Amino acid sequence: MPVLPTMNLADTIIMFVGFYFLISTAMMKVHGRINRMMAPKKYDPQKAKDLPGFIASMYVPNIVIGIITMTVGAAHYILADVLGKEQIGLYIYIAYVLIFIVYAIGLARAQKKYLSPY
Repeated sequence: MPVLPTMNLADTIIMFVGFYFLISTAMMKVHGRINRMMAPKKYDPQKAKDLPGFIASMYVPNIVIGIITMTVGAAHYILADVLGKEQIGLYIYIAYVLIFIVYAIGLARAQKKYLSPY
């Protein structure tokens, strides 16, 4: 089964998103502001309960999900595109989705605990 050349583009985008996670996490730690992708829609920095607590609680999970995201893009490219093992590449994406769901649940809990004004 031939591999579509767009998969290389998809894997590159996934690796870039992982890199973006790492950069935005570092900027969050240095500047004390959170990236809009991590904030709820109605987030108001003036009304946040504990912004430094949110940054501290999400620092390690963001680093981990950034590294995992970059690794998933690279692993899928190597396994599916280079070695031709498309099925293993699919399993990698399924595992990543499950890991990301766990991350998203943790993010939602941290938002409610640290950023909610109530």
